[in-house]
Amino acid sequence: MDRPISDADGTADAIRQPVVAPDRDVRPFQDVLLALGARLGLPGMVDKRGNPRYPGGYRDYLLNHERRPGIGMLAGWRGANGIAQGSGPPNPDQLARYIEHDCHWRSEIPAAARYYKNVNRAYLDYALKMGFVAVDEPIILNLYCEELQRFRLAARGHGRVLPPEKHRRRIETHFDPLPFWYRPFAGDAAAAETFPLHAVTQRPMAMYHSWGSQNAWLRQIHGSNRLFVPRALAAAHALGDDDWAWVVSRNGRVKVRIKTMEAVNQATIWTWNAIGKRAGAWNLAAGAAESTEGFLLNHLIHELLPPSESGYRYGNADPITGQAAWYDLRVRLEKAAPGDQRTEPAFPPLHVPPGLEAPPAILEFGKGFRARPAP
Repeated sequence: MDRPISDADGTADAIRQPVVAPDRDVRPFQDVLLALGARLGLPGMVDKRGNPRYPGGYRDYLLNHERRPGIGMLAGWRGANGIAQGSGPPNPDQLARYIEHDCHWRSEIPAAARYYKNVNRAYLDYALKMGFVAVDEPIILNLYCEELQRFRLAARGHGRVLPPEKHRRRIETHFDPLPFWYRPFAGDAAAAETFPLHAVTQRPMAMYHSWGSQNAWLRQIHGSNRLFVPRALAAAHALGDDDWAWVVSRNGRVKVRIKTMEAVNQATIWTWNAIGKRAGAWNLAAGAAESTEGFLLNHLIHELLPPSESGYRYGNADPITGQAAWYDLRVRLEKAAPGDQRTEPAFPPLHVPPGLEAPPAILEFGKGFRARPAP
């Protein structure tokens, strides 16, 4: 799984076990990537003779890939006899052992190693054995970052590689070797007055293990979303639970259904992300809740910042990491006039290609998928 299930007191990992064989000629995307890598002769994908290193596909890769000797994809039941934990040679029966134990493995961290881990000898020994670190030396976090200072010096004209002149001021300002706070780029005084609220969005936990799929069971957990609004803020706009409102930014407007909440921060509203779907997407019926009540804040967020003094428009992202600056979104709230009880903007339904409609069983279970017509 791509989300580790360890915690402060124990190390754990897990697998997903296929339970239904595909009824058509398809392969998992991991198998295809490994096959393509072998055909291209990519490093790590072929052996010294140019043959595929993992001819058995992803299962082979899970069992035998090592990023360094003894440290593989899975930490449980390593070694020829399957008794090693964390590190050890590959075990051909490793996946079977995971399946026998409900597809997961866990190792308790020794009690003496659970505190002050960055300088705790017991923990550093444990971390080295588990493959978390390459050396068992104390882990010291430095506030001063020399790499950022090198970028700053380059912006000041030092070194052999210099940034373009038009970007130097931005680099010198933000590549500070010490942490500092700065106002969001779209958060000037005028924006704060016109758009006094902050809006944030977060992917539902259930969806973190459902990338790329719209499962019927998932729809029963999160079939639609609400905009969560502090109770006092909702009252100031004459809004109550399940009322409709507009969320407005400098980039667009979204009509949403609200849910009041008790919140300490009275200037922040939030919602779940990735629930809103276009009608017809994912083989959903035109009236599915995902498209009538579900919504996205994407329409409020521009991919570019407002023009700079030179007219150049930077990406709406952190200037160092490039991470999209979704948490910088400023908005205002407006009560929606009586009218259609559905989210906006709304787009024409997508048409499902013939032969790809969901079977009747899915329609019955999901209560929203389009059924294939009876013969």
